[in-house]
Amino acid sequence: MVIYNVLLCLGDSLTTGTRDRYLRNYPLELATRLSARTGEEYYCITEAVNGFTSADLARDAYKIVAAYPDARGVLLLIGTNDSRDGVPTELYLDNVTQIVRSCRILGKKVFVLSIPKIDSRRNYLWYSDQCNQRIDEYNLVLKALPHVFFVDIRDVIGDPELVDGVHFSHEANVRLAEALTERLYLATIDNAPCAAKQSSLNGAKPKLST
Repeated sequence: MVIYNVLLCLGDSLTTGTRDRYLRNYPLELATRLSARTGEEYYCITEAVNGFTSADLARDAYKIVAAYPDARGVLLLIGTNDSRDGVPTELYLDNVTQIVRSCRILGKKVFVLSIPKIDSRRNYLWYSDQCNQRIDEYNLVLKALPHVFFVDIRDVIGDPELVDGVHFSHEANVRLAEALTERLYLATIDNAPCAAKQSSLNGAKPKLST
């Protein structure tokens, strides 16, 4: 029997794959690797808009997420544009909290990704060292969010993986998908009931989202 799974990926140009030379993105790469890793069929829906901030997403989060009742989990990567626009940390946190709340009301498991730092030396679209300071502050509040799985990707994406100092290269999308596959898999095992944990030790493959 084939088991199908759908995940929803929310975000901005980092999620759309704006600078990937093959026009792919991390959701496409992730679906391929989750399918291979679990033996089940995965598709990751991209719901992201270039230039989106956390406020843009928060305004429409419920409507967006409600359109995908089959999606069992949501991956959220948002905040790079907030850092450029100087959005105060407390407002960023409230925006993300409302996005997460919308997802949870609709019964979704939420994976919140950390925001990669930008390379301010390349000065792409007025990103600066101040942006990185804000990104550090944003990541601190993301890590403390309740009722979500926080997935820190800062050790995966660095300056070499950024095409223009901000956006992911194709190699970055692949590398991120590979890391997410393992981290989502392990996060689910670590937070599963004891019986599910035991079955994973016996070689069974637990689902990544419920």
